[in-house]
Amino acid sequence: MIDTLRADHLGCYGYFRNTSPTIDKLAEEGVRFPNSYASSVATGPGFSSIITGLTALNHGFYLTPYDVPNAIDFDDDIPNLPEMIWDGREEVTTAAFDNLINFRSHMDQFVRGFEYYVNVTRTSDWLHHHVVGGDVNDRLLPWIESHSDEDFFLFVHYWDPHTPYNQPDEYTDLFHHERGNISDLELRRSKEGYEYVPGWGKKDQIFEGLDKPGEEAEKHPRSIDTYDEEIRYTDHLIEEVLTKLEKTQILDDTTLIVTADHGEQLGQHGMYGHGGLHEPNIHIPLILWGSGIERKSNIESYVQHVDIAPTILDLMNIDDHPPLDGQSLLPLNGASDDREKIIVETNGQRAVLEDKMKYIWHHQGEPKWNPGTEDELYDVRSDPMEINNIRDERKDKANEMRNDLKEWVEKQLEGKIDPLKYCGRGAGLTPVIERKNREK
Repeated sequence: MIDTLRADHLGCYGYFRNTSPTIDKLAEEGVRFPNSYASSVATGPGFSSIITGLTALNHGFYLTPYDVPNAIDFDDDIPNLPEMIWDGREEVTTAAFDNLINFRSHMDQFVRGFEYYVNVTRTSDWLHHHVVGGDVNDRLLPWIESHSDEDFFLFVHYWDPHTPYNQPDEYTDLFHHERGNISDLELRRSKEGYEYVPGWGKKDQIFEGLDKPGEEAEKHPRSIDTYDEEIRYTDHLIEEVLTKLEKTQILDDTTLIVTADHGEQLGQHGMYGHGGLHEPNIHIPLILWGSGIERKSNIESYVQHVDIAPTILDLMNIDDHPPLDGQSLLPLNGASDDREKIIVETNGQRAVLEDKMKYIWHHQGEPKWNPGTEDELYDVRSDPMEINNIRDERKDKANEMRNDLKEWVEKQLEGKIDPLKYCGRGAGLTPVIERKNREK
């Protein structure tokens, strides 16, 4: 799990910089999913969908309450992936190297089912992003060696390249964009007629970077150069893991899945962070490599977070588990190739994607399905930077996709109250347990 990793900043997803040689090699030797998307964003919802195989609508977790105590209580009746692994194969050792429990509102869904939960922060203080990947590997690599004679499921969370940017000095000054000079970047022209840099944005809207670190814990100034350097650093950490697996002679018996919870806007759409449902924030990498994975370079169909848990269970030959919203990606020419439409959610917004068209529905305080003034429609194929909202120009298409989204929501809810009624924009932090009480 690589936090905040945009797919389009990896070489194997077409990026023009050499940010990811190790990941690129895994993609070349394994399977890459070009149309991999989050099921829900940001960190709390995304990780919850990954580890439960459920959409946010069904696990109810739409927020990331890193700084508010007792904000949300995850439903204890929803099993997570390591629990399902335990129930299916009790001999498997389950371990996580992660510190999401350090969020101010403790999210215990990320701890349940792990025999080993290794939090390298070693503190009860609420902090989240301030973990350097090297500190994770300092604990992870010896663990792999000492448990190499066991069957294990290992969940590794690297915060890099999330802010604050604090990678080691040797991973700084690797990339240099000269402000005001576009010649050091790859410039393309969209079918809409505007010029853009892949992974950076429209030519006249590129974020040029800050002169000083953006926050107290940040070691390096915030820029796309620094973001790419953090990716290169994380790529090195994965290389260290592969080396350790090889030295302990278990690499050939290991399957690796590389993915992310969400991306980062990097100055696009008026923000640097990871809000909204535009491509920079929801188009994420998904790469499968190793034991049990038949080499096939690309699977073009839409895939999502919710497919990861059923795929892992399939790889481990665990058939007896609760119903999941996702589906196994095995065999690699199976049902996933038929998926033509997906739904992505975040706090206050939902989107439906179909054939490179994207409709973003904005919650208006109540889940009303009439056309909203803020709703968006993009043809991502001709408008890759999502600059031109064609909602008004193509009202029929916008209405069709909004109705598809409405039907999906109503089918999932089956008469229950939509969680966005309580945790949509402006609704504050309402605990899931309070929502359930209101439903009763």
